[in-house]
Amino acid sequence: MSLSLTLLGTGTPAPLTHRAGSSYLVILDEKVFLFDCGPGCVRRLLQKGVSPTRITNLFLTHLHYDHCVDYGYLVLTRWDQGSGRIPDLEVYGPEHTARMTGLLFGETGVFGPDLAARTRHPGSEFIYEMRGGILPRRRPEPAVTEVAHGTVVKQDGWRVTVAEVVHCQPQLVCLAYRLDTPYGSIVFGGDTAPKENLTRLAEGADTLVHMCHFINGVVTDPRLTGCCSGHLDAARTARDASVNTLILVHITEQLERPGIRERVLCEVGGIFDGHIIFGEDLLDVPLGGIEPEAIR
Repeated sequence: MSLSLTLLGTGTPAPLTHRAGSSYLVILDEKVFLFDCGPGCVRRLLQKGVSPTRITNLFLTHLHYDHCVDYGYLVLTRWDQGSGRIPDLEVYGPEHTARMTGLLFGETGVFGPDLAARTRHPGSEFIYEMRGGILPRRRPEPAVTEVAHGTVVKQDGWRVTVAEVVHCQPQLVCLAYRLDTPYGSIVFGGDTAPKENLTRLAEGADTLVHMCHFINGVVTDPRLTGCCSGHLDAARTARDASVNTLILVHITEQLERPGIRERVLCEVGGIFDGHIIFGEDLLDVPLGGIEPEAIR
């Protein structure tokens, strides 16, 4: 009986070898969740030692490619390697998620010829049977539920509450999710400028995963500050929501220069007095509190 959080991808649209696109792995007993699946997500899963076939639920905060471009890869890999022995992926996301799914996996979708071959060609049927599948082979059909501000998804042992945040509306909707479990609560803020909706959603949570796209004061153009958060924005949200741990993600190259990380952590700590983690790919987050180890 346990809850764990791993940061699979902590980067941005800018391609970096050490930072995949936004993606977070949560394992709750036998349930395995992904929150976002940006570029490199599936590879990071494999590095973590988690097969895509284990993923049971996917939550998409929004449909910028750095948060969802591995959706096709995840669904196809999970379906192909699952060989008919696992249920279809449960997917939750903002409006357009169902249409995107149909355009990818439908009969006339992007992967239509691939799926026709894998479900009807004799060679593919042979491989499928060798993996334990039973013919005829079904196509992947992710079970998509589009959610919006105020939606609550509740299943046995967990609940996810949805809040709309402010990022790139009206072109696309961005959502934040709060996962509540018997072992603790985790909030995934998505991409957002400071927003009261997020503060209320995160109130009293154990962990807040928050965008840190720039250094406040260095970037001041309202075209960016009106749709993204800097380090002080994240700190104020964490403080006002009284969370225990703040995790800074969506890290740009601006924050990678020598000495900048230390400045960011110092200034965030001047506002928020809880635990602060500067996100790194494949970091296992300590959810039960952060205590120093004894010197050996």
